[in-house]
Amino acid sequence: MPEIKVQHQCASKSDLVLTETFGEAIGPMPKQTDSGFFEEGNLISGTWECEPGKLELALEVTEFCHILEGHWILTSESGQVTEVKAGDSFVFPNGWKGIAEVKEKLRKVYMMIL
Repeated sequence: MPEIKVQHQCASKSDLVLTETFGEAIGPMPKQTDSGFFEEGNLISGTWECEPGKLELALEVTEFCHILEGHWILTSESGQVTEVKAGDSFVFPNGWKGIAEVKEKLRKVYMMIL
């Protein structure tokens, strides 16, 4: 029988580890850390943090995000600007392309559907 998976205190976790970049850097590569806690089939979930910087994204997943800390400006390839801050939730649709600018250190909890 499947059991519940929990990642406690995501907002204050201190055991995040360096991870591969989420996107291509525009300018200096911002430091990115992660603490995954669930991976099954085509689902992955965890906590991700990124220092200020810009990344060019071309996503091949659908991703639900809940922002715990920080400020992110997402500008799609078509020019739509979406700002998200602590307390906001949103979904990156599969195929989304654009620029993700971390204005203030960002921490999010995520669930990706591969």
